[in-house]
Amino acid sequence: MFPHGCPMSDLIRSAFAIAVLAICVPKTEATTVERFGFDSLCDRAETIAHVQCVSRTSFKDDGRGEIVTRHRFRVIVPVKGNPGDEIVLTLPGGTADGRRLYIPGIPEFGVDEEVVLFLTAPDKHGSPWPMGLGQGCYRVIEAQDGHAQVRLQQGATPLPAGALFKPALNRPSRPFNVPLQLFIHQIRLTIPEPSDER
Repeated sequence: MFPHGCPMSDLIRSAFAIAVLAICVPKTEATTVERFGFDSLCDRAETIAHVQCVSRTSFKDDGRGEIVTRHRFRVIVPVKGNPGDEIVLTLPGGTADGRRLYIPGIPEFGVDEEVVLFLTAPDKHGSPWPMGLGQGCYRVIEAQDGHAQVRLQQGATPLPAGALFKPALNRPSRPFNVPLQLFIHQIRLTIPEPSDER
């Protein structure tokens, strides 16, 4: 037996505490986010729309057993699918009841922020998700000339084909902007035509 205060006894107590925590902490499953090319993003998205966030509310969802944040978006321009006038995303994460749940990769949106969203079909809770999490969220900003532009970044958002959508050779990892209307036009050119087969 080690005398009280001996560094070895502290080490054993610490190891025991870590072992107990490892047993008691709930197990989480690893998640892998699929990487998309732009064509694949356009093809597989159920809904694509240019939207503006009009509200953001975080709360503890008893059905899911976790904190979620519900974003409501006003649809400005529908591009694919039938989003209606409003899109609602309820995604894990947020702050409620003095607790914060942060999940890497889950996008967050500020009120009044505009984005072009590429969305999945609704999940079992009724909420669509951005395709590839942040890959399916293209931020819209206002340029100095007052025109709306889309923020692109190689490695973060899939880039459309064509010289206009490629980063400058000397700054491949920095974000760059392209006109919103040209970006939406490129999406429409990339969306596959509906099949005539029945």
